[in-house]
Amino acid sequence: MENEFDVIVLGTGLSESITAAALAKTGLKVAHIDPNVYYGADEATLTLDELVQWADAHTTSDLTQEHSQSIQYCVEYRSPDILPHSKQYSISLSPSIIPSVGPFISSLISSGVARYGSFKLLGPVSVYHHGQFKGVPQNKDSIFRDRTIPLIEKRRLMRFLIFASGEFENSSDLQGKESVPFDQFLCQSFSLGEDIARVITFALAYCDFYGETTLAALRRVRSCLRSTGRYGSSPFLVGYYGGSGEISQGFCRAAAVNGSVYILGRKISNIAVDELSSPGSHDQGTVPRYTVEIDGIPGPLRSSCLLSSPSHVPDCLRFQAGPASSDANAPSTSRHQVPAVARCIAIVDGSVILPHLNGSDDAPLGEGESDSFLVVFPPGSLNHGSMTSSVHVLTAGAGTMSAPSDKSMIFCTSINVYLYLSHFCGTGILYLSMPLHECGRSSKDLLHPYLTAILAGSAPLFQVFYTQNFPPAYDSSFLGVRPHFYVLPVLHPDIPQSVDHAAQHAESAFWYIMKALNPNFITEGVKGIWVNNDLADANNTDDWDW
Repeated sequence: MENEFDVIVLGTGLSESITAAALAKTGLKVAHIDPNVYYGADEATLTLDELVQWADAHTTSDLTQEHSQSIQYCVEYRSPDILPHSKQYSISLSPSIIPSVGPFISSLISSGVARYGSFKLLGPVSVYHHGQFKGVPQNKDSIFRDRTIPLIEKRRLMRFLIFASGEFENSSDLQGKESVPFDQFLCQSFSLGEDIARVITFALAYCDFYGETTLAALRRVRSCLRSTGRYGSSPFLVGYYGGSGEISQGFCRAAAVNGSVYILGRKISNIAVDELSSPGSHDQGTVPRYTVEIDGIPGPLRSSCLLSSPSHVPDCLRFQAGPASSDANAPSTSRHQVPAVARCIAIVDGSVILPHLNGSDDAPLGEGESDSFLVVFPPGSLNHGSMTSSVHVLTAGAGTMSAPSDKSMIFCTSINVYLYLSHFCGTGILYLSMPLHECGRSSKDLLHPYLTAILAGSAPLFQVFYTQNFPPAYDSSFLGVRPHFYVLPVLHPDIPQSVDHAAQHAESAFWYIMKALNPNFITEGVKGIWVNNDLADANNTDDWDW
C-alpha cells in the first residue's frame, strides 16, 4: 500500500466523512482511518448484537477520562437477553432527522451520496399536553383545519409564521429582543397564548429548555418552515437503515470511489510530527509533516495535513491542534451546549399505533411518509418527568429497514428523547433523549416515566439506558498550534439540526485544509465544496459540479 498522502483523516463520524469525500473529489490523496470496525463513530448505526457489545464496553465501571476532549458514555442498564434476528436491526447511536432545505441536504445531493441511500418523509410531529398527544400544524392548511385553535389565535399564529419565515434579522419586531427568552417573545410581541407559545417553542423551534434566546430559536423555526413542502407535507426526511451512520458510510464510499484509502478496525499506535517539513510546502519530494502508525499496517502513513475528531488526538498533541471551525463559522441555529444527554433505546413488539391527534379517530400515513414520527414532551408536561428539560421520542421500524417487520424500536434520551414508534404491527425502535444541565440522576430514572407514557403500560422487549457526556468546548486560544493540524468540533445532539451542523463543520474544515495545502487558493466567489477537478484547477469555477 502506498503510504504518502495529502491528508490523513482520523475518525469516520459524519463531519469527518463529509470532509473526506469533498477533499477526495478535488483530487487530493486521502487516507481515512478509524479504530472502530464500523463507520460513523459516535453517529454509528449498529446491529443489535453490536449494540450489546458496545453497551458492555461502556459500563459505569469502565468510564474513564482517558480522552478528556472526546464524548464519554456511561451505560447504566441493558436488558440481559438478546432478541432473535439481532442482525436485522439498524440502531442509531445518534438518531436524527434531515431538514429538507439546508447545508446537509445540499451536500447529499451535490456530492451524489443521496443515490447511495433511501429516504422517506418523517411522519406527524405531536406534542404531549395535558395528558394528550396533540398534532403540530406544519402549514397554513393544517392550521385552519385544526378545530382546537380559536380563530383569533389562528390569525396571530399566521402573522408570526409569516414573520418567522422571512428575513427577520433587521425587523423592528425583533430589534432589542434577540436575547430575550423565546417563549416570552412569542407572548409579548405576537400576543400568542401560553399553549400555542409552548408548542412553537418545543415542537417548531425544538428548544431543549425554557429561556432559550429568541434569535437562535427563530432561525430554527425558519429552517423548519422553509423545509416544509419541498418533498411533501413534512419538513423532515428520515434515512433508511438507522440514519446518520448509514449516511456516513455513504460519504466514505464516495471518497473511496475518488481514490481514498480506508483502514478500519486497527488501533492507531502513534502520531508523530516530523519537523523537517517546511510549513506550507507542498512540493513533490518534501518530507511529510505528520506520521501515523497503525497496528498491523507495514510502515507508517505520512501526510502534510492531518484532520481528526477530538477522540483520536493524543494527549501530547492535544494543545497543538487548531480547531477546524471558528466561532465565526458556528452554525447560526446552534444552542447552548449541555454537558450531558440521558438516552434510552427500546425495542417493542406488536402494534404500536400513532397516538390519535387532535381528537381524530385515525392518523393515516401520508404519501411517502415513513413509520417514523416524532413526539415532544415539553418541560413539566408529564407527572414525575423533568420540570426543566424537553424530551423527544423518535420512532423507527420496518418502514425504514431499521427493524424486522414484527418489531419497533424506541430511543429515549435525557437531553432529547428520540422515540421510534411504528405505525404497523411488528418490531420497532424507540429513541428517547433529554438534555441535562447537570448530572446526578441516572438515565433510567429520568426517562422511564416517558417510556411508560408512550407505551401505555406495555413492556419493551429490550432496552438500554445510558448517559452521553460531552467534553467542554475546544479551547482555540492556546499557543503553539502546529500548521496543517486540525480538530473538528464534537457534534452535539440536536435532533432537527445536528446533520446541518455536521455539514457546516465539514465545509469549514474543507476550506482550512485547501488553504493550508495551497496558500494561493482563493475562496472568494466559490459557491460550494463539491468540486470535480484537481487541486491545481480548484479555482476554475466553471468545472464545479452542483
